[in-house]
Amino acid sequence: MIPQEAIFFIKECGLNIENPTHDIVEDCIVSALEKQTPKKPIEAVQTGFFWCPDCKRAIKMRIEGSKINISYCPFCGQALDWRETE
Repeated sequence: MIPQEAIFFIKECGLNIENPTHDIVEDCIVSALEKQTPKKPIEAVQTGFFWCPDCKRAIKMRIEGSKINISYCPFCGQALDWRETE
């Protein structure tokens, strides 16, 4: 099961936890799964920096050859998709 499928099932079916903290637990699980789905970084054209699409903090990149070598935001853990950015 991929993260998007798990998110769908959790949101549609719920967790069936009989506890007042059910919504908090569900939100935490969905948030963690959503961070596994790569998102494109935001490029600041004027400065050449990139920003995390989730926490909006500046990402320092390491470039090895022609490949960017950072898969996750070091601040919030959001998976990053560099495919069209490279």
